[in-house]
Amino acid sequence: MASARAAFARQAWGDAHALLSAAPDLEPEDLERLAVAAYLVGRDDESTVAWERAHGAWARLGETDRAARCAGWLGLGLLLRGEVARAGGWFARATRLLDEAGLNSATRGYLQVPAALDALERGDVAAAEDLADEAVATARRFGDPDLLALGVLTRGEAALARGDTTAGMRLLDEVMVAVTAGEVAPVPAGIVYCAVVDACMRVSDLRRAAEWTGAFGSWCAAQPDLVPYRGQCLVHRSQVLQARGDWAAAEEAAERATHHLAEPAHPALGLALYQRGELHRLRGEATAAERAYRAASAHGREPAPGLALLRLGQDRVAAAVAAVRRMVDEGRGQLGHPQVLAAAVDVLLAAGATSPRPAPRPTSSRTSPAPAGCRCSTPSPPPRRARSSSARASRWPRSPSCAGPAPAGGRWTCPTRRRGPACRWVSPAGRSVTRTPPTWRSVPPGPPSSGSPPGPTWPGSTA
Repeated sequence: MASARAAFARQAWGDAHALLSAAPDLEPEDLERLAVAAYLVGRDDESTVAWERAHGAWARLGETDRAARCAGWLGLGLLLRGEVARAGGWFARATRLLDEAGLNSATRGYLQVPAALDALERGDVAAAEDLADEAVATARRFGDPDLLALGVLTRGEAALARGDTTAGMRLLDEVMVAVTAGEVAPVPAGIVYCAVVDACMRVSDLRRAAEWTGAFGSWCAAQPDLVPYRGQCLVHRSQVLQARGDWAAAEEAAERATHHLAEPAHPALGLALYQRGELHRLRGEATAAERAYRAASAHGREPAPGLALLRLGQDRVAAAVAAVRRMVDEGRGQLGHPQVLAAAVDVLLAAGATSPRPAPRPTSSRTSPAPAGCRCSTPSPPPRRARSSSARASRWPRSPSCAGPAPAGGRWTCPTRRRGPACRWVSPAGRSVTRTPPTWRSVPPGPPSSGSPPGPTWPGSTA
């Protein structure tokens, strides 16, 4: 047993796990060590069983606070693996134990952290900030550096969710100082490292991401047996290398990450597979990219926006447009939304669909006149500053025909200057079909060109 404890102290997680697993009749403290070692070498199921045994052992000894803390760590491990219901059950048990015993200890602060994460998931940022502040205050009152790190991390995530990127990143930098100084135990330290680097990538702060990824890599390298964080560290390293243009090194890091996370399958495996898909897409390897995106989706990672950009590269424009519009709608207010918006801009510009939504077809009768000041048009860039009155007047078409682009290379004709039902689309073969132009836009009053009343404006209709 002394050898097992020594291996644990020097962070030789593989040796500690092997020695503790082989030992009979472990004490509660050694069961906790076994749970930590099993988690760090990627044996999640064994870690869960060890935490359950430690919880029961402390409960039988009447150590309610220690039993509740084991239940809290067990629930947090399940939560990180995506087993939300089981995690909630263990959090509820831990809370009940503390309430029944009338205890107010640091353990209660550990339960405030997942409560704050749940509030963030629901979009209740104010409640998340309050809970995180309570966890930080509890940590400082009881002098618990692990809880303090998790509380500050959660407070930073809440600030980012509120849109205060400056305050959020300042808090994340603060918690990273404690981790890099060795003040935090391995499990919470790994959680902090992964969360901070992931946040840097989501806000596209590549300089900060590269700096903390390097620190994260050094921390992992000092503990060769680590599994849960090594793969994620490699994924983030691959992302940084991709941003720097070193695609070969990025692919090597992504491949190693996939290997580390595959056996047993880790929740971050989808992230590694998605990163490989991105690299295949950028190098023009469409088949391999699609295979990687589908594998990422099977492991819980939304294959967006990469799959939409792949569809655009395959000239499947309609599928790409539909995908980015869905992503924009579903991603509003989310921290990773800038990447989605960047992909949406590429796809919509390439498709010529610069409006965020197709305009609804008018419901009025075919003979109803247009509202005052309304002209059929598609959105267009603002005109350049006019050099003369005639140039300013050129934004108004000189004929009643729509001069803008039409679907499939045809053309629009507007025999009247009224609302869309009168507009017709003429195909390249000369077939005329009554259709509504893409959008309607109210045009502010302005001087018509000489001898011609104002009519519908379209992109490209200026002289």
